[in-house]
Amino acid sequence: MAVTGHRTTPAAPTPNASASSGPDTSDQARGEPQQQRQAGGAPGFLSGWLSSLEGPRKVVINGLLVIVSLLGSGVVLKDALNQVAVIDTISVPKDLEADGYTPATMAQRIIDAVTQINRDAAVVKRIGIYTLSEVDPLEPESADYQSPGRGHSWDSASAFTLTSDNPSKKYDVSVGGVSLTTVILHLRELFGRSDTRVSGEITVEHPFAVSLGGKEDKSPPKKFSIRLRIDDKGRVQYEAEATDTLETLVEQAALKLVERYEPLDAAYYSYHKRDYDNALRIVRAYLADQTKNERQWASNLLGLIEHSRNRSDDALAEKGYNEAITVFEKLRASDPEFAPALYNLSYVLIDKGHKHLEDPEVTRELFSRAYEIAREGIKIDKAKGTTARERAAGYATAGRALRFLGEWEPTKYKEALGYFDQSIDADPMFLFAYLMQGAIHNKCEEHDNAIAKYQRATEMNPSAQTFTRAGAYLRKHGRHADSIPMFRKAAELKPTAYAYTYWGMAVRDARLPGDQARKLFEKAIAADPKIPNGHNQLGLMYLREEKWAEAAKAFEEAIKADPDWSNYHYNLGRALRGAGNLKDARDAFKRAIEIYQSHPRSQAELDELELREKGPEGEGPPKVDQTTVGQAYALSPNAGEAGRPRGRGKGSTRGRVKK
Repeated sequence: MAVTGHRTTPAAPTPNASASSGPDTSDQARGEPQQQRQAGGAPGFLSGWLSSLEGPRKVVINGLLVIVSLLGSGVVLKDALNQVAVIDTISVPKDLEADGYTPATMAQRIIDAVTQINRDAAVVKRIGIYTLSEVDPLEPESADYQSPGRGHSWDSASAFTLTSDNPSKKYDVSVGGVSLTTVILHLRELFGRSDTRVSGEITVEHPFAVSLGGKEDKSPPKKFSIRLRIDDKGRVQYEAEATDTLETLVEQAALKLVERYEPLDAAYYSYHKRDYDNALRIVRAYLADQTKNERQWASNLLGLIEHSRNRSDDALAEKGYNEAITVFEKLRASDPEFAPALYNLSYVLIDKGHKHLEDPEVTRELFSRAYEIAREGIKIDKAKGTTARERAAGYATAGRALRFLGEWEPTKYKEALGYFDQSIDADPMFLFAYLMQGAIHNKCEEHDNAIAKYQRATEMNPSAQTFTRAGAYLRKHGRHADSIPMFRKAAELKPTAYAYTYWGMAVRDARLPGDQARKLFEKAIAADPKIPNGHNQLGLMYLREEKWAEAAKAFEEAIKADPDWSNYHYNLGRALRGAGNLKDARDAFKRAIEIYQSHPRSQAELDELELREKGPEGEGPPKVDQTTVGQAYALSPNAGEAGRPRGRGKGSTRGRVKK
C-alpha cells in the first residue's frame, strides 16, 4: 500500500499535459475518467474511455504496449493493484506549528515512521530470534545488527509502502497521448481500487503547575494526543493514548496504520519492540482470519513470542520454550521447506538446553538436535538460493549450537568458528557472528583473537550499541583495560547515563589511578539522575574509601530511582553499619531480604543485569543460600566480610544478589 502526504484532498488525477499529442486528446483523457466515476461501473467506464479516444485504435494499443514494456508489466500491475493511502491533513495547534511542526511535517513524520516499521519488520523476519539475542545484554531496544542502509530491504517487501510523491505524477512516460499514470488510474478503476484517505489532528494539553508551600513547582510536561480518521470501506477512527513525546505519538499512529493494512508487519514490529502482548493480539487475530495467506510467517511469529515473553521468569521460561518448540515443530511438518522456522526451533532448543545444565546428557542431546536442525535449514536455503541475511542466520545458528557443545568437546569450538566464518561470508554485516567468535576466542583464552573480532565488529558497525556489546564481552572475561576504549567510544557516540556508568566501571575495575571512575559516575548521574546504577556505583566507591555518609546518600538516591532492587537496600545497610547506625542498618538489611523474598530475580534476569550491576571482586553482597542464613547474616550488625554465607554455585537462582 502506497501512502502519500497532502495537505488537502487532491482533485481527480490528470496525466501530464506535456505528454499529450494534441489538446483535444488530452482534454478527453482528463475529463472522461471523472465522468465515468460519477456514472459508476467498470464495464461502462472502459467502453466510454475507449470510445473517447481519437485516432486509430492500433496507435493507442501500441502506445500502451510501449509504455508497459518500458517500465515492465509488473510495475504497472503492482501500482494498479496496490492500495494507496493519501494523508490529506494532520492539523496541529498553533503553538506546535510555531515550533516548526506544521501539518505537512507531521504527515511526513508519520510516513517516515511507517516506512521504518516496515523495514524493521522485514529485518525481524530474516533474523528471527536473533532480534532479541544474547549479544545484546545491556540495551534491549538496540536489536538491529546491521549498519545503516544495509539489510532493510526484503524480497517480498510489504505492499504497505510510503512515499511523499503524488501518485498522479509518479510516471511521465507517454505514447500517443496516453501516459502510464492514466493507464494505472484506469486499471485501478477497472479492478475496483480506490484511494484510502487518512486525516486527523494533534492536540496538546498544558497541565497547570501546582503551587505547594508558597513555591510553584516546575510545570508538568505537555501531553500530546492524536486522532486519526481512515476512510476506505467505511470510516475508522483511532485515538492514541496521550504521551509527553511527539516521537511516541507518531510511532503509535504509524503502527495503527500498519496494523490496519499489513497486520503481520505490525506484529513483527511489536515483537521487535518487546511489546509481546500487542504482538500476540495481532498474530492471533491474523491466524483466526481464514482469508490470510502468510500463515507460515504468522505461525513463525507465534513461536517467537512464546519463546521470548516469559524468558526472564524461571518459573515460566521452560514452559514458554516448550510451547515455542511445539509451534515450530508443527510449522516444520506443515511447511518443511520453511527454513526460518528451523533456525528459530534450533535456537529455542539451545535455550532449553541451558535450563538442564545439571543433566549433561539431556543438555548435549538438545544441543546436538539443534545443530542438526540448523543444518537442515541451511540445506534448504542453499537449494533455494535465499538472501544473504537468511543464510547468515542459518550458519550462525549451527555455530551457536557447536559453541555450547564445546563445553564437552573442545574441538567443537573450531567447528563453530568455521560456521561463523560462513555466516560472515554470507553477510559481512551480521554482527552476531563476530561477537560470538570473540566469545569463543575468550573461552579458549585466545584473547588477542577475541579483541580482533570485537574490533572488527565495531569497524563494520561503529555504533554506540556495538561498542557497548564489545566492551561488555571483554569485561565479562576480565579484560577491563581492553574494554575501556570500547566504552569510551560508546559514550562519545551516545553520551547517556548507561554509557558513562559502563565506562566508569571498566576504569575502576582496571584499577587505574586517580579519580577517573568517580568523575564518570558523576557524569552518569548528571546525564540522567533517574538511572539508579550511577548512584549505586558511586556509592560503592565511597564504601571502599569508608566515606559512610557519602555512600549512604548515594545508595538512598539509587533506592529512589528503583526502590524494588534489593541490593541497593543491602548496600545502604553496609554504609549505615559502617557509620555505626546499627538500627537503621538493621532496617535496611531487613528490607533487602523482604524485597528479595517477594520479588526474586530470575536466572536470566540476573545474567542480563550482571554486566551492568556487578562490582569489583570481593565487594559483592552475600550469595544467600537459605533464608534463615541470610536473615541471620543481614540482621547481625557485627557480621564481618569473612562471615559471608556462600551460595550453591553458578547454577543457583535462589539468593543470587548482585550489585
